[in-house]
Amino acid sequence: MKRLLKITLVLAISLIAFGTYAQDATHAVGSIHKFKVNVDGSNVHLADHVGNTYTWAVYQNDGTTPAVSGTDYSFTTAGAGVDANTVNIQWLQAETYFVEVTEANLAGSCTTLRRLEILVSAGALDLAVIASDNAGAVITGGALTDCNSGSGAIIDNATNDFGSTTRYFTVSMDTDGQPWTTGAWGFDFTTSAASTVTSSAGGTVTGSSVAVALGTSKVVLTVVTDNTPGVSPANDISLNMVASNAFITTGAGNTNEPGTNLTNNTSESFVITASPETSVIAID
Repeated sequence: MKRLLKITLVLAISLIAFGTYAQDATHAVGSIHKFKVNVDGSNVHLADHVGNTYTWAVYQNDGTTPAVSGTDYSFTTAGAGVDANTVNIQWLQAETYFVEVTEANLAGSCTTLRRLEILVSAGALDLAVIASDNAGAVITGGALTDCNSGSGAIIDNATNDFGSTTRYFTVSMDTDGQPWTTGAWGFDFTTSAASTVTSSAGGTVTGSSVAVALGTSKVVLTVVTDNTPGVSPANDISLNMVASNAFITTGAGNTNEPGTNLTNNTSESFVITASPETSVIAID
């Protein structure tokens, strides 16, 4: 993946042209942040600024070219108007930007401008994997251990099939601590026992990879494993899932290379308890 570079000359020119900015901040692609001016400790609009008109804008790293709404960023709240002293911005594209606010007084003739430089990066992709039920609710502790699905079932003498057991894992994608819904995403996976893996709505499994559709921040995977009858615990199945090579696709269509800044939170293991391998009934 091409890494962002700050070109010293451009930055120096920007500082000369626009003055000294507040401390830089680094945000992640897909994250939403509230920008604000003229608030007290409780985030209430200061009384002597009420009635003023605010206009928020985002510029590219040269400080003069407007960033493209819907490609580089999106306002998720009003970006201009009377008393619009706060605005929410979602970042869609990795780049260095300048966020600017213009405040006009009641008379409308005098204005003040402020700027903040923001580095938007691919961010920390947090791919969380949890052992879950089929609705995505986490399962932990003693509830992870249970009999196999063939327990108590009649085993056909002809096929001697002890059946299979189904368990579920939920995988979610965050960037900058917020659910990723701006673009498609995906990952590779491995399971600790031979299994067949399918997904619920929103995800498509191909081999050992999962592609997740735009607007979906998590996917529930159905994992089916053949039972291994015999002595317990020697024949119990420990089933977990490890995800790797995560990627996200931004609103502008750019894809982070697999594994970039990946934090992979692997789940606890399900323990599928074996049933006795009772032989067919013999007759003397």
